[in-house]
Amino acid sequence: MFDALCLGVNAVVGSGVYLFPGTLAQKLGPASLVAWLLTGILCLPLALTFAALGTMEDRTGGSFRYAELAFGKGIAFVVGWSAWVTSVISWAAVANALPSYLEPFAPALAREPYGRIVPSVLVLGLAGLNVRGVKPSARLLDAFTALKLVPLVFFVLVGLSAVRAAEFRPFVPHGLTALPAMALMTVFAYQGFEVVGVPGGEMREARRVVPRAVLWSLFFPALLYLLVQLVFLGVGGRPTRAPLVDAARTFAGGSGATLLALGGVVSMLGFNAGTALCTPRYLQALADEGLLPRVLAKVHSRYATPAVAIVASGVVTAVIAELFDFEHLVDLAALAVLAQYLASSAALVRLGSGRLRLLGAVSVLVSLSFGAQGELAPIAILGGLTLAGVVLAVGTRFFAGRARARGLNPDR
Repeated sequence: MFDALCLGVNAVVGSGVYLFPGTLAQKLGPASLVAWLLTGILCLPLALTFAALGTMEDRTGGSFRYAELAFGKGIAFVVGWSAWVTSVISWAAVANALPSYLEPFAPALAREPYGRIVPSVLVLGLAGLNVRGVKPSARLLDAFTALKLVPLVFFVLVGLSAVRAAEFRPFVPHGLTALPAMALMTVFAYQGFEVVGVPGGEMREARRVVPRAVLWSLFFPALLYLLVQLVFLGVGGRPTRAPLVDAARTFAGGSGATLLALGGVVSMLGFNAGTALCTPRYLQALADEGLLPRVLAKVHSRYATPAVAIVASGVVTAVIAELFDFEHLVDLAALAVLAQYLASSAALVRLGSGRLRLLGAVSVLVSLSFGAQGELAPIAILGGLTLAGVVLAVGTRFFAGRARARGLNPDR
């Protein structure tokens, strides 16, 4: 249970809580609290959906397996591929955010050209670590999860005493026209609870553990996000490259700012470590079913990990991190994960009965309402990536069929 909870909390609490408070305050003022609260409430039926689905399936694959149960392999492939794309984009986004929080410790790493190199080095290094096994990665993940929460708890507990009521007046200084866009942005900060079931085949009692871990992976970060934003606003925080660091300096001095900067680094490293663990498992599940080249499911002879899928995921993530900046990747990741939520919610409508079917229907509507806020450019990019996956799957089946016709073994 503890490892699963750490996996979920770590996947949710990444860069968003360290980078979004300033933008939210700039667009909405104190009403930015509403954006965090609204998104958290809307994510609740989605988390309940994944918790319910977690009781029905305990194989590795998460959303892919849920869609497979409900709709068969064809639709399941699109869902599994979308889940992998979501993970890769999120991984690249948080890797790109890391250099801004490294500046107090290593200024050169926050500036060009090193600022562009750091994300790729981090991604490929974590891929190499994951090849060596789940246990080392899980222990690293547990440590990062505990360490990343300490500075945020410090920010809240110490900062509450410095909060000024005058900072919350007026509560809605800029109106609420930016609320839908900001709610969509905060989806990026809340996403992650869905990954708890991804390594289900490697968990003990997954059907019991996954539902509990999914729900706590939403509840705890939601409370933390609200309190962090409350303190940020109350101490007069402003939008900067490292908003929590600068806000902490106002009430805790240089040492407090250093602690928050360190917390940001640890948080982003932890998110990267968790995503590096889960992302390749989507490719492994798809390849196990013959929907992608079987080589992607190949297990390392010594470490028993999907080494090829791990390396492939790491290389693709490193390339994406080089091609796109943090802001564009956040938009892409938020929309990509909503497609995954939509498919899993539809799976619960198909598989559930009574209240579960109603829950799935509500989750479908929530996913659609968020997705309606998306812009056309990110949607077009995601459509292209989905099409690329379909072409790859069709090619895999075509060449496998030809190999069988010639009497060869396509799995070799």
